[in-house]
Amino acid sequence: MKKFLIIFGSIIIIIFAALIIIPIAFKGKIMTKIKTEANEQLTATLDFKDVDLSLIRNFPYLSIRLDDLSIANRGVFEGDTLIRANAIGITTNIMSIIKGDEISIRSITLADASIHVKILEDGTANYDITKPSEEVEETPEEPSDFKIALQKYTLKNVDLIYDDRSLGFKTVIRKLDHTGKGDFTADITNLSTKTEIEALDVMYEGITYLSKVKVDYKADFLLDLAQSIYEFKDNELLLNELPLSFQGKIAMPGDDIDMNITFKALKSEFKTFLSIVPGTFTEDFKNLKSSGTLALDGFVKGIYNEKSIPAFDINLNIENGMFQYPDLPEAVKNVQVACKINCPGVDADRMVVNVSKFHMDFGAFPFDATLLLKTPISDPDIDTKIASNVDLGKVNAFYPLEKGTELSGIMKADMQFKGKMSAIEKEQYDKFYAAGDLQLNNFKYNAPDLAEAIAISNAAFNFTPKFAELTNFNMILGKSDISLKGKIDKYLGYVFKNDELSGSLDMKSNYLNVNAYLTDSSEATPAEPQETSSVEYFQLPDKINFTFTANLAKVIYDNMELNNIRGSINLQDRILSMRNVAMETLGGSMTANGSYNTQKTSGADIAMALGMKDINIRETATTFNTVEQLAPIAKNTVGKVSGILNFNMTTDKELNPIYPTLNGKGALQTSMIVIEGFEMVKKVAETLKMDKLKKWQMERINVSFEIKEGRIFVEPFETKVGNYKAKIGGSNGFDQSISYVMDIDIPRSEFGGAANAVLNNIVAQANTKGLNAGVGDIIPVELRIGGTFSNPTISTDINDKAKDAFKDLKDEAEQRLREEAERRKKELEDKARGEVDKAKKEVEDKVNKEVDKAKQEAERIRAEAERKAKEEADRAKKEAERKAEEEAKKRAKDLFKR
Repeated sequence: MKKFLIIFGSIIIIIFAALIIIPIAFKGKIMTKIKTEANEQLTATLDFKDVDLSLIRNFPYLSIRLDDLSIANRGVFEGDTLIRANAIGITTNIMSIIKGDEISIRSITLADASIHVKILEDGTANYDITKPSEEVEETPEEPSDFKIALQKYTLKNVDLIYDDRSLGFKTVIRKLDHTGKGDFTADITNLSTKTEIEALDVMYEGITYLSKVKVDYKADFLLDLAQSIYEFKDNELLLNELPLSFQGKIAMPGDDIDMNITFKALKSEFKTFLSIVPGTFTEDFKNLKSSGTLALDGFVKGIYNEKSIPAFDINLNIENGMFQYPDLPEAVKNVQVACKINCPGVDADRMVVNVSKFHMDFGAFPFDATLLLKTPISDPDIDTKIASNVDLGKVNAFYPLEKGTELSGIMKADMQFKGKMSAIEKEQYDKFYAAGDLQLNNFKYNAPDLAEAIAISNAAFNFTPKFAELTNFNMILGKSDISLKGKIDKYLGYVFKNDELSGSLDMKSNYLNVNAYLTDSSEATPAEPQETSSVEYFQLPDKINFTFTANLAKVIYDNMELNNIRGSINLQDRILSMRNVAMETLGGSMTANGSYNTQKTSGADIAMALGMKDINIRETATTFNTVEQLAPIAKNTVGKVSGILNFNMTTDKELNPIYPTLNGKGALQTSMIVIEGFEMVKKVAETLKMDKLKKWQMERINVSFEIKEGRIFVEPFETKVGNYKAKIGGSNGFDQSISYVMDIDIPRSEFGGAANAVLNNIVAQANTKGLNAGVGDIIPVELRIGGTFSNPTISTDINDKAKDAFKDLKDEAEQRLREEAERRKKELEDKARGEVDKAKKEVEDKVNKEVDKAKQEAERIRAEAERKAKEEADRAKKEAERKAEEEAKKRAKDLFKR
């Protein structure tokens, strides 16, 4: 017995050790296998930091956990992350995996995750990440008994963004907690779910319908998995304070979805509905005084598929509504709403929206509106009226504004629209009634999170069927002022059919600080440039075609000051185009034509054609990061430049240039310029041991250049550096690498002391190359400049033109050299004459032999060619005779067959 216990105990210890050791031993292989297999099947990149396997934690179940998991998109959605999760855990029965017919999963958990789903306007979705499988001939398969016996799934602390631009729909879910329990192997089972959302936003076509709504949903479902029928049982949805209940079922036996669902509000208090109105559900909402009744119900019934939608009906009625926030003197009273949305099904164009009553009194100021909308898809038929006269300065009497918020002004509206959109599209304006006006006077708004207060002294729109005319618009934004006048065409088509909105506006301003719109800083000035730009990429609006005629006296943008801007700016298809825009900036003037294209989500495409006159070089480099990257020497240059520059490039999401995409060309001319303190200049002076070259004073420069993939190639140009003639050319890149050649003519008299040693070294190097150079009055030095701008390398040589430019030395050694040369001249000539005669005869004999040999070879080649040509002709003749004989026999057989 004792021996048995020892053996049994040993077996238990071995098994326990195996449960610990096996997952650890195979961990690395499992991680590699999962990543490799997944990424071979995906068009995105799956990655995770660690995998944890345990047979102990939930024995006899196997626990699998992937830590720091991410799925990053590639291709069209490059740079986006579809899923990022702190952990994904699966608990499964290991024996079910071994058997293979039914995998028993006890639970799946997704924790601390963010999911971002994007669908572009053309329907391309970032969740479609599986590679298309190769098409193979389908063969009938036996029904599979394979099942996944899931019992519980959990989502914990998950953020979800669903952005469907093809539908104009977006929802944002913050801090989602969801659990579901059920037996998914049974044909009929109960599914119990619980969902909590801390904040839910729902937007459609740019309008926010739900904002930061808290969601609590408990629901039980009866699932008939065999018949694909899902029935609502006990359930209650709480949106902030509004409770809703659902009854009915959904059946999906095939491609069709058969729905029969009713819903209703479980409370009849107006206050509950008020809680989901954007902006009203504040911290003081529980203490809100309210009265009035609410009736909200509806149904969805019928078939949903690609060709049909179910019938639906939504009814909302509010009677005698009133609400008053605590500690505020005024109440919003007499809230009356009657809204019915009905569709008999099949076609969404049969839907009718009827808001027969919408009224409320803001203190002593009424607001009224009605809307009747028919055939919304094919030809919207509208009949709507809006009338209001509100003193915005009284809003804080009945609505709690954020502390420090200022709001004032009078808003008047009296508008009516009636008719079919087809009349507008056909320009039959007599068949569409549109009249009224919208006015805003003495408007002012300021808030703690607003960089500058907004003040509109007057704004007036007049409406006609054809256009809305902006007769006045005068706004002050902090120190900025904007004045607009113009017309907006096709505004009805934009509102009701999402057509393109077009218009033309004249824009004037004496001072405009664009930074107030784009950054968190209150103001940036040229005297206080920002080290880094906080401007971020954003997509310009779609379906907008506006032309601005600008007349702007002074504009602050980033760390630039622009003056007297004149020209035309057009916004269309998310592209901002400049046409003949002229301005004064950087100490000179500039003209610009180009475009800022934001059609891509990853960054902007920029194309520009610039004309410059007397632009300050140093200030340009300080202002533009791109100039500093491509021409760092500009920051150490005093002077002005004129010329032209054409370029195009792509930026990232922070509007930083992607330098390999930068291409262009240009030509620049300068006045007298001075370069001092630049490392490359200092290195040239140090190499030549000439202090005068530490400061380059250069005459007028006329240079042409080309930019290819972020590298600038400068064509050689002539100039003067101080009193020295020079020729400079080469290239440098955004990576700061440089490759330039500088030919500079330095008078011999300029060399002295240490510089003489440099000169002697240069001459010695030249002579080793066979130049046999002497030193004259002008020394043509060639400098090869490499390395980087911050760490340049300099090599020196005597330019090839020194063969003509250098004079012989005028000293005694030179004279003796000439006399010695004359003495040996005759000897060399006599010797050379004999050698030449001998060599001449040898060459003649060799040439004669080669000629005879060539003649013999040519004769051989000719004879061989004739022989081969004759053989080929004979072969072709025999082949033709054979084919003719076969053709004749065939025709004879065919004749007899007839």
